[in-house]
Amino acid sequence: MSTKYFSINTQDLDVGLIAAWRSIQEREPRFESPYFCPEFTRAVGSVRDDVRVVVIENDGRPAGFFPHQRAAWGRGGPVGGALSDYHGVIAAPQAEWSVVELMRAARLSVWSFDHLVDPAARFAPYVTASAAASPQIDLASFAPPPDFARKARKLARELGELSFSLHEPASLGRMFEWKSEQYRRTGLTDAFGVAWTSQLLTRLMGIETPGFAGTCSVLRAGDEIVALHAGMRSRGVLHWWFPTYDSRYAAYSPGIILLLRIAAALGSGKIDLGKGDARYKRSLMTGAAPLREGCVELPSLAATVRRLLPLRAMRRLERAWRFH
Repeated sequence: MSTKYFSINTQDLDVGLIAAWRSIQEREPRFESPYFCPEFTRAVGSVRDDVRVVVIENDGRPAGFFPHQRAAWGRGGPVGGALSDYHGVIAAPQAEWSVVELMRAARLSVWSFDHLVDPAARFAPYVTASAAASPQIDLASFAPPPDFARKARKLARELGELSFSLHEPASLGRMFEWKSEQYRRTGLTDAFGVAWTSQLLTRLMGIETPGFAGTCSVLRAGDEIVALHAGMRSRGVLHWWFPTYDSRYAAYSPGIILLLRIAAALGSGKIDLGKGDARYKRSLMTGAAPLREGCVELPSLAATVRRLLPLRAMRRLERAWRFH
């Protein structure tokens, strides 16, 4: 079998390549996340100029796709950078390809990953941690905790009747406002402190196809918005991405109430809660998707510098570049 690699810009993903991408994704359940949809990669490519896709061909036919971001000195990362909760090479299980040749085709000397899905275990030699997982709710086997129904009734009684919208893109600005305030309050890096992240979310909220869509969900009590969530969904998975709520009503757990309303509206499939050990995720999850962390390094100046830097300095540098 002959294997070839070629690197393209996201706007060069034509109808045939997208159809091949979707076919691979739909046949492999571990690529069911919306992060693996071509729409996500194309959306990030529309707001950043460093997104590339390596197409893997076996005997002249597309057999795999490697979306990535490329920075100076051959450093690379996942599409969406710190916003990426899933990444990897979207390839058929029987596809022929190698990590080293893939890196060379991408002109990368270093590719770091922290939410890797790798069904064929091609990246196994480069994995440094494999204990992490992304909690999920399988809606077919999910039973909502009764405590939150009680809180919802109390919220409705004390503030006004509850109403819910699965997708209300006009409310996205409120999500940005509340989420940025939360980041400042908790001392975390503001994900929306750079222009491309808010531009990306705005663009995603305007996409609605059977296989991919942005979702901006809203919970109101009376006339007041009490909770919001901006995320995205594929055919079978909604990814719980940017939840936020009015901090004045924290005692009512409005964010969880909104999550449960989304679950009821979807009715089937999964909600992926994203990697993390938050208590609400542990209490609601019905399973989890395994993820891998690590780094591929080819001999280069960038790889040498990365190895020589003290761990603390390396982490500080990586934090500084999180949303660059």
